[in-house]
Amino acid sequence: MRPDDLRQSATEYARGEVARGLLTCAMIVSGTAEYLHGEGDPADRYALAWEIVPRELTAHLDAQAEWPARTDSDRLTDAFRALDITGIVAREDFACCQSCGSSEIGDEVTKGAPARGYVFYHGQDAERAAQGGTLWLAYGSFDEQIDAAQVGEEVVAALRGEGLEVDWTGDAAQRIHVRLHWAKRRYGRMAAFPVGAEPGRTVHVQFVPGRQMIIPPMSVSALAALELPWLPDDTSVRVDDGERTVTIWRERHRLISDDGRQVGRFEGLRLLGGQDEGEVPGEAGLIEVTYQCMPSGPQQVAGRPMCLPEILAVVRRLPTRTDSWLAAVHDAGIVQMRLENGKLWLESPFVAESASVGKYASLDETERTLTILATENRNAIRELDGVTTQPW
Repeated sequence: MRPDDLRQSATEYARGEVARGLLTCAMIVSGTAEYLHGEGDPADRYALAWEIVPRELTAHLDAQAEWPARTDSDRLTDAFRALDITGIVAREDFACCQSCGSSEIGDEVTKGAPARGYVFYHGQDAERAAQGGTLWLAYGSFDEQIDAAQVGEEVVAALRGEGLEVDWTGDAAQRIHVRLHWAKRRYGRMAAFPVGAEPGRTVHVQFVPGRQMIIPPMSVSALAALELPWLPDDTSVRVDDGERTVTIWRERHRLISDDGRQVGRFEGLRLLGGQDEGEVPGEAGLIEVTYQCMPSGPQQVAGRPMCLPEILAVVRRLPTRTDSWLAAVHDAGIVQMRLENGKLWLESPFVAESASVGKYASLDETERTLTILATENRNAIRELDGVTTQPW
């Protein structure tokens, strides 16, 4: 492939993955280099990916600053959540293709929460929509008493109820066509990228425990920008630049090295470069989050810092009938939730009282409680109407 064609192909791939909104900068760099597999030297492919991906992320963040407060992608998520609550299993970006999605969607139904139907769009659908196309939805029935067309009618009604434009003839053999402008926002770790050119040589990076995702070859500046601020709370990273080795872990808003130095979580370059630690800035609103989209969706089993918009986006995408859960840990307390049979149980544990305080809450109550935790640095769970105390 000619150099210009190679660059164009890599740019189109990276742009689509940035828009799709599933992967971090480092993951997209890895994917872009793999997409170009067989085209020249691996080091050159990674260098090209490191040049292209941050630029595409910059363009995406500039564009999203001009988007309306509620995008078509938000409307789609809200429609899917409403359908999921009522017993139609609704999954976004589910499986790689329609064949795999159709064979796997039944596994999303739990014994305690039977479902009458399903709707999903798969990874290839998401790729096309993220690249500027429209979206096609697959749907069907789990109940012999309900035909697929009835499920399709409910799906169309939910989509139109959120203000989306839908084309469907009513034929159960036809997928539902949604005319939308794909617009998924990026926040926090998903919006991070190294600023400026990539200085310095590549370093060897090893995460402990080893379940940490595989990252592409990167410099210390990229590592400090993309990984160190969001290290899981059970993970350390060993960095070897060929001259010295340092092990770093995160405790709340601090990064700590094995020689005892401490810096703020966005100042990892000081540790990697052997510099003095300086004053560690505080982060009053820092929230560490764990969550799991049961039974087979995304999960974060060790605490990572997340900003409020990130947290709210995850909450809106949690499956509502499969015991999915999320826990948000702040210095002011813990707010946690579990979604079961279409209802959301919201609570806070109080160790000194050996009890939890909570209620079945609305999405609005849940978002308001998390917002107060993040912005006012206090736990407002007791301020909700109808909370009960459950002794341990």
